Amino acid sequence: MANKQIEMRKVKKIFKLYSAGVSKRRISSQLGISRNTVSKYIAFFQRYQL
Repeated sequence: MANKQIEMRKVKKIFKLYSAGVSKRRISSQLGISRNTVSKYIAFFQRYQL
């Protein structure tokens, strides 16, 4: 579904896993979301240095 929001707990989990060195592919697989969505949130984290 286009523009479907994901839960905040998943957003936090993306950040936590990525910070721990987990690949985008593995994160998307574990959370059941697309790699594009994972990449979008990671880019957001990096852009705003969160």
